[in-house]
Parts: sequence; structure tokens; C-alpha cells
Amino acid sequence: MSQSRLLLLGFDAMDVELVRRWATAGYLPTFRRLFESAAWTDFAHPPEHLAGTPWPSLNTGLGPLRHDFYSVSRFCKESYQMRPGTAAEIKGDPFWKWFAQSGDRIILADVPFSIPKPEYGGRQFFGWGQHDWPWKRESVPRKLLAGLSAQFGVHPVPYCHNYSTETDSLRRLRSGLLTAIERRTAILKSLITSHDWDLFYAVYSEPHCAGHLMWHLEDETHPRHSAEQLATVGPALREIYAAIDRALGELIGCAGTSTTCVVFFSEGMGPNYHGTHLFSTFVDRFNHRWEGRHVEVPQRGRDGGWLDSLWQRSVGRIPGGVRAGVKHRLPMSLRRWITMKRQQNPNWPHMPAFSLPFDGFSALRINLVGREPQGRIRPGEEYRRYLDAFTAELSQLRNAQSGEFVLEQAFRTDQEIDPLTLGSGPDLIVWWSKSAPVRTIQSPNVGTIAGEPKDLRTGEHVMRGMLLVLHPRARRGRQTIPGMTAADLPATVCGLAGIQPGNGLDGTSRCRDLLIQ
Repeated sequence: MSQSRLLLLGFDAMDVELVRRWATAGYLPTFRRLFESAAWTDFAHPPEHLAGTPWPSLNTGLGPLRHDFYSVSRFCKESYQMRPGTAAEIKGDPFWKWFAQSGDRIILADVPFSIPKPEYGGRQFFGWGQHDWPWKRESVPRKLLAGLSAQFGVHPVPYCHNYSTETDSLRRLRSGLLTAIERRTAILKSLITSHDWDLFYAVYSEPHCAGHLMWHLEDETHPRHSAEQLATVGPALREIYAAIDRALGELIGCAGTSTTCVVFFSEGMGPNYHGTHLFSTFVDRFNHRWEGRHVEVPQRGRDGGWLDSLWQRSVGRIPGGVRAGVKHRLPMSLRRWITMKRQQNPNWPHMPAFSLPFDGFSALRINLVGREPQGRIRPGEEYRRYLDAFTAELSQLRNAQSGEFVLEQAFRTDQEIDPLTLGSGPDLIVWWSKSAPVRTIQSPNVGTIAGEPKDLRTGEHVMRGMLLVLHPRARRGRQTIPGMTAADLPATVCGLAGIQPGNGLDGTSRCRDLLIQ
């Protein structure tokens, strides 16, 4: 059993730098108070992470190479196909399993990339309101989620993808997200006060959607910033954060002073600057040089295969307003399937390596002999030579507009594991510089590659998070904890509750860094 009740509140893609700035300015009084009275630290995600990997790590205590879940879109090496991922494909146990096995009563409220299981007991639900919808809505008891929706209302923003950065759309999104925060808070307060529990774990998804679509409103350096739009829509992103701040204060108050409260941000947000839309053309040009072929590759960036080409010649010619109206009437599962198939390239089996489609980041998969059915690159020396040459070429790429190098950092799988044992993930992960928009890249060997990004979002993930602990023995204020990652959260939460975690975690407890011993 836990030594004391533990309230764990996660905020999806809420940025610690924005929170600190707005707390100091007085817009976020709850956070301002907590930054002074609680122990807190920011932390960085290691470069093996992509935008879709933090939540599986936060829930299991494993890094991406071990939990093997990189995105809601999953690469299948047996077929060179992309398909939706499933909950069963996240390797490792969620940390609340150890609470349940210790006899603790748990409440699990809408945690991303989780799935309710009857054997954990308590009350659990997934799917009241999420940014990503990798699997179906579910709850334990079975009628719990339906009952909460009937009592408090459904989430007013069913799909973030139904909105854009147009002024009217942003106004509707702002209104919907503020209402969603009010309803979610009412649900959580009801669960906190009406049921017995030892671990209460809930997540707010609303900052995620707001960050993607509202980043430019207050970022005056962003090319799509408009003072006129800001005056019409208002400081919507800041208002979403302020609503979260109020909700946080209410929930901590409901939990009582004897409850240990843990608050964390999964990752951050920043301007949506990257070169992912140019990466597949870069891969093509590098492959041609690697194989000694002199094939003319178009100057402009391109993505996708036959379906994308067919789409551009047919659906792509329909006026945007009509196309958007039809799209919003399609089930989300069908829309996701179409997107995946448009990104898929039928030439992957015949290429030495190819680009996997991920938002905001780039990823290279080697067509490896002995791992892929039609492998082209042999393990060992050839594999290393290919990646050595590829990363060297990548590091020479510059932003043609700013003159700066575009590579922030790259991670090679072979630095950690035998590439033959790699699951669905990439052999190379690329983090792009966010110092300026990337429309044209160039280097002496690959020449110039130009193209406009297709992504409507103005904000994209920055791989930093935050952990805050409100506890009688908390070391007050900001703590510096070198090397802390998302995988440390499960062991730390277990340590705070006096629960023994499972074996073989990548992360470790940081209680000694946060509490006075």
C-alpha cells in the first residue's frame, strides 16, 4: 500500500518556458506559487525521442528503443507498410500496475496512450478528450465514461485536426478548449471527492492542440504572426494556459493538504520550423550518389508515393473549402489511414534507405539485410559506412535563407543496440534547428532542395519537459537534476508513494534530488 495519497497531474505538450514567463508576469498565479513552494526541475528528452515517444516512456519507464512505440502510425518491416499502432504494441508495463498489485485503489483519467484494464481495479477511462486517438474509447467500469459524458458533457473539440489557423477557426477552437478545460476539471473534482483512491492520475490534453495551432498569435517573430488576428482572437494560447492554472489550483485544493501532488509536462512547444518536407528528396539524392547512379532528382521537395500522386491529381484539385468540409465528415480512423497511405512510398523495398513519415522530426530507416525482407544494405561495416556518410552529408546542410546549419542533432540506433534487433523505429532520428523557417536547404554535394511545408500548424514540439513535486519535505524552488528524462517519472512516482517498481526500467527515482532526506 502507498504511504500516502498521490495526485499525479500531467499536461500534454505544455511548455515550461511559456509557463515560467507567464507565471512571472502574474498570469499564472498557481504556478507562480508552486515554483516557490514546491520542488521542480525541467528535463530534456534524449535525441532518440520523437514527438510520439514521450508518453509511452512516461507511462512505462522505458526509452523508445525498448517500448518500441514511435507514433500512432507504425512501420511494419515485414511489408514496408504503414498502419495504425495498437495499445498492445507498447512494450513494458504501465507504472500504475505496481500500485494496483500493492493493493492501492487507482483512478486513471484520460492518460494518453493508456488502456483501461479490469485487473487494475478502481476507475479508469480513456477517450473523453485526447489529441491523438490511437485506439477506441474505453473505461472500467464499462459504463463509467458514458456516465461521465452524460453528466458533465462531451469534449467540445472532438478532433484537433478539424481546426486551422484561420481567424474564425481559432476563435471556435479557443472557445471549445476553454469549455473542455472547465468540463474536464468538473469531472476530475467529482472523482477526487466522491471516491476513495490512493493514486489519482489524470492528464489535460488541451495545451497540445492549442500549442500547435495558436503558437503564432503571440510569437511576434513568427512569419504568420498577425497583430490584426491577435486583436480579433485575443491571446488565446495564454488564456488556455491561464485556464489550466486555475484548474490546477482547484484540483490541488480538492485533494487536501495531506496529499502528495506531482505535476509534469510531457514535452514543450515552439515554432514549427523543420525540414521534414525536404528530407525524402535529400534521402533520394544521397541514395543516388551512394549507388553511383546519375539520376535527375527534382529540385523541389516531395513526399509520398502513388496514392499521394493520385490524390494531388484528383482530390487536390478540389477547392480547399469544399475539400475541408468533406474531410471533416470522414471518420478519424479513415482520415488517418488515408494520410498514412499518402505518405507511403512503394519504392521503399528497392531503396538502400528511406524516410519514415513523422511530424516535425525526420527519421531514416535502413533497408537492412536480415531485418527487412528485401534488404539492400548489409549489417556491420556497410551499415556503418552508409550512416557515417549520410550523417556527414546531413551535417553540411544549410538553410539557404539564413545561411545557418539546419541540423540540431542526430541520433543513431547503432549507438545503443544491434540494428538487427530494432523494432518499428528508425535507424537515424533527425532534430531540425528551430532558429528559422526552412524552405530551402543546400550543400555542395546535394545541391539545392526547395519546397513549402504542407503542415498548417504554427507550433511544433520542443523536447523538454517539467516535473514539480508538492510535498512536506520538498526542496523548495528549482532543482538541477543532470540527465533526468521522461523514463525517470515512473520510478520517481513509485518512490514518492513507497511502492516498489518493476525490474528493468531505463529510468531511476529522483526522490533524493527533490526531497530533503
